[in-house]
Amino acid sequence: MTKQTPLPLMPRQLLPRGAYTSGDWLEMENGHLFSRTWHLAGVTTDYPEPGSYRTLMAGPYPLLVLRGQDGTLQAFHNLCRHRGTELLEGEGQLKGTIVCPYHRWTYGTDGTLRGVPNEAECFPGLDKSALGLKPAAIGVFKGLVFVHPDPAPDPSFETWLATLRDVAWPHDIEDGSLVAGDEVVYEMKCNWKVFYENAIDGYHLAYLHDKTLGPVGPDRNIWDVHGQHLVWYSTERDGVRSPLTKLVEEQFKRMGVTDTRADGMAPYGGVYMLFPTTIITAAPYSLTVSQLVPVSPGITLLKGRTFAPPGSHGRYGKASDLPGYDPATGVVRSDNWKAHPKDTYDFQTEDVWVCEKMQRALTSPAYEVGALAAGPGAESTLMQFQQSILDFLPRIADAADSALRPPASR
Repeated sequence: MTKQTPLPLMPRQLLPRGAYTSGDWLEMENGHLFSRTWHLAGVTTDYPEPGSYRTLMAGPYPLLVLRGQDGTLQAFHNLCRHRGTELLEGEGQLKGTIVCPYHRWTYGTDGTLRGVPNEAECFPGLDKSALGLKPAAIGVFKGLVFVHPDPAPDPSFETWLATLRDVAWPHDIEDGSLVAGDEVVYEMKCNWKVFYENAIDGYHLAYLHDKTLGPVGPDRNIWDVHGQHLVWYSTERDGVRSPLTKLVEEQFKRMGVTDTRADGMAPYGGVYMLFPTTIITAAPYSLTVSQLVPVSPGITLLKGRTFAPPGSHGRYGKASDLPGYDPATGVVRSDNWKAHPKDTYDFQTEDVWVCEKMQRALTSPAYEVGALAAGPGAESTLMQFQQSILDFLPRIADAADSALRPPASR
């Protein structure tokens, strides 16, 4: 296995309180982070035939991804070249062309401008060849489709992946053995980074999730660093297996896997955190693909789909069965909880609960972070994540922590 970057031995908090509460900070992230990195745009099976499309926001940029007539996936800015109107909404199947709803400028699935109403009298001499859709970049990894607003991005897709291609993957979502269930949307009252940091915090597992995940202490799990990404592995200690380790072993038997990593751990992880907003969670018979969508400094959507064997999604639960599900909107919200989160025996509900508690605490002028737990299975991951963010941002001259340095030259 490729040698990985070590986590900090003595981690500390790098981001100031305002990074989680300030609209100006989120605007800076939109301009310098989300505008310059890769965003999940679904999976290859979401684009089954020519004309299949999906739309998304990459920071401030509306983008669209579609399968062209030649069968290749393409990405464009979802903006008409006439007045900049948003072209497509949601996802669907094109009948053959992209038609602007405002003035009916028409584009081919290759992005070229095909037609302009009243062209001769309204746009004499118009050079349609110069007014095709603005391209964006696209990359595919393990059946996951990613896009970047810049057609020639830095970092490139391969640079962004870093050493992820060296990491074993638990399921193949392109071979037809797993199919997508319905999308589940959580509306969380917290900053996107609060939830991301919770997801990579190995120190909390045995305490917040004592009823749901069991005794998974910091010495029973580990995070590997792959560039800006992180992969989590469940281990055992003194021959005592955690419930999560047992699940991984069950999956090994089903898939006929007998090998392990050189250090004796599972050959593939249970959680893959793809910086900055994609979360992949592996289970014995399924794979959940999620994305964090910042709405405001204190509101984040978590959108996820579980891929499981055909006909088995009922075993993995439906959105309507989740604590806090709102049938009027189809969104899961804490306002609709009927029981205390610790009594739901649902670890995702526990995570949302504690993240919303963290966000309320962050609004206090008295808020501060003490020591972070060291070790590859504790909170060193928080410093790695925060530094990855800072590498994209301009120098924060008035930051409370001098470790907020200028971004690395690119």
